[in-house]
Amino acid sequence: MSREYVLWEPEMEDTPPGEAEVVAKMVQILRTNNEHAYAKYKRGVRDAHAKTHAVLRGELEVHADLPEELAQGLFAEPRTYPIIARLSSTSGAIRTDQMRGVRGLGIKVIGVDPTAERALPDDTAVTQDFIMVTHREFLFANAKDYLTKGMPTAVLLARVSDPVLGFGERLLAALDSRILTKIGHPLPETLRVFIKENTHILGDTFYTSAPLRYGKHVAKILYAPSSAEVCALAGQPTPDYRGVNALQDMTVDFFGSHTAEYELRVQLCTNIDRMPIDDATRPWSEEESPHRTVATIRFLTQDPYTPARRAYGDDVLSFNSWRGLKAHTPLGSINRLKRDVYDASSRFRHQKNNAPMCEPTSEADLPE
Repeated sequence: MSREYVLWEPEMEDTPPGEAEVVAKMVQILRTNNEHAYAKYKRGVRDAHAKTHAVLRGELEVHADLPEELAQGLFAEPRTYPIIARLSSTSGAIRTDQMRGVRGLGIKVIGVDPTAERALPDDTAVTQDFIMVTHREFLFANAKDYLTKGMPTAVLLARVSDPVLGFGERLLAALDSRILTKIGHPLPETLRVFIKENTHILGDTFYTSAPLRYGKHVAKILYAPSSAEVCALAGQPTPDYRGVNALQDMTVDFFGSHTAEYELRVQLCTNIDRMPIDDATRPWSEEESPHRTVATIRFLTQDPYTPARRAYGDDVLSFNSWRGLKAHTPLGSINRLKRDVYDASSRFRHQKNNAPMCEPTSEADLPE
């Protein structure tokens, strides 16, 4: 089936009046969360994705003979890049891994073209960051929606203990299964993330959720298991006996004796009305534009949670989807919000931990 893919134009983004003020208010609110977490943990942590489960060294191989519409930006030519990847939980609190919720993945590609134009003009790094989560669509449409609907919950959750939150999750799950679903009114997605079963993080699929430029086009990207060993982990429950660091321990155990492969798959926008940029909650139809593989990511056996790696991942390493090529500029209101929020959080964390704000220039920068 022949498809026509939307060509990127700056006019496609619609920045509403007052968005800058909304973003500034979000930064201010999240600063209070940073301060609260610092007082609790006695060190700076991320205001989202606070808990590290693994810091991995790997490689990204861009496939050869991609069609023209997929051979864009970082993926324009077949090449293998070193990467650093961090697996996390998206909460801004460091919680037991038995808590349900969204998991996160940061991929840092190292050694991209130093002469290529960057998404941010003052960025001199030679890295390309991709940030993904296990939720296919974002929970809030835009920055204003996040401020009014998401932030009150986020501020509350940052101050709730694990036992109280666990009780709330069990209560929501019972309410949904015994009453709401039966009467045709299941919980909205903003709450369903708290009742979905915990599964093995190495078998999860991750999504950019919000769109980004893909060279001449507009796209979303997913990361999915491809080798047999990690495909077998998809949907595998996280056992209770694994305890508070279950995801970390399961990841360390796996990479002690196994390698893993994943695919990066790209979904190109075919219609800006049915696949909008500024509403991150709207699904993009697979029937209209299926995801197609552009690269393979490989991880060899390793210890992804040595003391040195934990310190590097928690204190030094940072991810921001705006740190990368102009050809992969993040798009839409949610991404414009993340640009400022992630930067402010990173600066706070590095300052409190007396850690250098620097980008890796080679895979050797990641400790063993």
